[in-house]
Amino acid sequence: MKNEYMLLSSYRGEGKFKNRKVEVLRTVGSERNFGIRMYTNDSALGIEWFNGHNEGYAESAAENYVLGIKNYERSGE
Repeated sequence: MKNEYMLLSSYRGEGKFKNRKVEVLRTVGSERNFGIRMYTNDSALGIEWFNGHNEGYAESAAENYVLGIKNYERSGE
């Protein structure tokens, strides 16, 4: 996927998960996909794209990450 995207919103964890941060992204162009970039201790872990899903889906995934419900998983490993 091309690296042309824009930041829509960001979230920070609290309490036990205060070291987590996440950004909700949208690709730029005619094909709009939504995703999240996850951080731990201010280090970017990676971007997870949700092709075929809407912004609300990405926002929910972002909230789940900072709440500790969702964890970062490397793809292809």
